[in-house]
Amino acid sequence: MNRHVQVFILAIAFDFYWTMVVIFRERGVMVWLALALLACLMLKPIQRLYAILLAVAGSSLDTLWSLTGLLRFNGEGILPLWMMALWLMFACVWTQLTTTTALPRWLLVLMGTAGGPVAYFLGERLDAIVFQAPAFIVLSWMAMGWLVLILFFHLLVGRQP
Repeated sequence: MNRHVQVFILAIAFDFYWTMVVIFRERGVMVWLALALLACLMLKPIQRLYAILLAVAGSSLDTLWSLTGLLRFNGEGILPLWMMALWLMFACVWTQLTTTTALPRWLLVLMGTAGGPVAYFLGERLDAIVFQAPAFIVLSWMAMGWLVLILFFHLLVGRQP
């Protein structure tokens, strides 16, 4: 299959997954976790490590934003299981995308920096999260956080053999 078609299918599949997780949250948490774990197991071992590190870093960033009062998740706990599943699936997709695509790294960093906050904005509109400060402030902090997260991830992946 053509690589461009694979990337397109991967993006559409993730968007569908994201939508289902954000809409149904706890009602499908075991399905979301199972699908994310399956996606992780399908990666090559080194990609799996990168994906797990990205998922842990992203979940930590969300936990920080939650603890500092920037946002609140509609779900159980500071960081609900549905959000952890979403992070793992995103990390698997992002790892696959960054290790197989010919897109320039700067474009991938730009996509992550802009796309992350847009996803949270949409999640807020779908009542999955609540911004605890004005949207401009929350999204600005998120853009900075996503920029740092994606830059460090690309530095890590760029060192692969």
